[in-house]
Amino acid sequence: MPPSRQIPIQFPEASLSFEDMAITDANRAVCAAIRKPERWPYHAFCLIGAAGSGLTTIAKAWANEREAHYFSGDEFSQLGISEIEAITATDIAIDDVETLNNAETLLLSLSGIKRRDARILLAAHTIPGLWRIQSPDLLSRLQGAPLAELPAPDEDLMRARLKRAFARSYLDLPKTVEDYLVTRIGLDYSLIEQSVEVLAGASGDRPLTIPLAREILGED
Repeated sequence: MPPSRQIPIQFPEASLSFEDMAITDANRAVCAAIRKPERWPYHAFCLIGAAGSGLTTIAKAWANEREAHYFSGDEFSQLGISEIEAITATDIAIDDVETLNNAETLLLSLSGIKRRDARILLAAHTIPGLWRIQSPDLLSRLQGAPLAELPAPDEDLMRARLKRAFARSYLDLPKTVEDYLVTRIGLDYSLIEQSVEVLAGASGDRPLTIPLAREILGED
């Protein structure tokens, strides 16, 4: 793809609720499972998915729905023992768990959550056995936790994600261009933001058409 010729305007999107999210056959079962923590066989749930698959959006939606604490991996790594003791009084969602660098911190959280009969959602791009923190005790505990992986998107989810990405960039998405992009990028989460960023940066004030999209994205 050629570099964009101007900086696209994009503003942060507010956290979505499950009602606002695009839920299709591709992610419906996973979303339903994490939204019913009373049915979890364990007090923790591991949710994994590829980059761009919506892990953060889902973790934040779960935290909002449960009135739970939400932390990125970096934020959680900074917590002290007294802070962990305080937050385990309620449910917790931790994003990018694979970036944590202290197994003891997570072990304390799991113990506090279990003692208080709360729930913790652990979102990561890889399974626990590949996380940076490696502890036999931690891995033993997480063996009892359900693990679900966000699958590849279906066409309906790709279309919804494309529309949301275009809306964030204040760029109109004609149906013909939407159809073209779904065909061009396929069912690949990772290409959505990249494609929209390039199109938003290079299209300028020109209405987006299929020929223009082909030109910008470097397709003969």
